[in-house]
Amino acid sequence: MTRTNISTGSALEEKYGYSRAVRVGNVIKVAGTCASDGEGGVAGVGDVGAQIARCYEIIASALEGAGASLGDIVMNRVYLTNIDDAPAAGEAHGAIFGEVRPACTMMAIGGLVHPDFLVEIECEAVISDDADATTH
Repeated sequence: MTRTNISTGSALEEKYGYSRAVRVGNVIKVAGTCASDGEGGVAGVGDVGAQIARCYEIIASALEGAGASLGDIVMNRVYLTNIDDAPAAGEAHGAIFGEVRPACTMMAIGGLVHPDFLVEIECEAVISDDADATTH
């Protein structure tokens, strides 16, 4: 079975030895993703909904590189630094996924790699067996 590593160009991917996403067969696993602004900063400081939207922009880009889309996600794990953000996080998730309704786990954790990150999201997607790694 072919393995395809997908990078979003983050310097940390090479430095820390990980891929944003990995596709093996028709399964794609996306690494924990925070709301990076692409320039080493944090997008949506203080706004969990904005951070979730940014996370899914990054995730969508990685999925596209693997021949998938947000609509192919079957499982999300949403890690919050403050459980009081759960209602806003749930609404932001619902606005993105509408009728797709993937399985989703939401939990509070002690902290993330930058104090301004409020959320980190990892997910799994499954695409049709005949989809290739460049089209969807």
